[in-house]
Amino acid sequence: MDEPHIEVKAWKTKKIDSTKAKAIRNKGTVIGIVTAGGITKPAKDVFDAADIAWVENFPENMLSNNEDREKKSC
Repeated sequence: MDEPHIEVKAWKTKKIDSTKAKAIRNKGTVIGIVTAGGITKPAKDVFDAADIAWVENFPENMLSNNEDREKKSC
């Protein structure tokens, strides 16, 4: 992918560590990361230094598509 983009990782039981953060940073087009799991402090430092926005512990049920959420709320 050559366009700036946000990556979503639905790893609930796995944290993004600095090795994974560096791989994401090295793609050169990632402007943000959202994960259902955690992000280690060293990984946050990698993202912050690369000006990549991050959100951790995002509710997994919010990652479903709108149609699925509408069905659940009925």
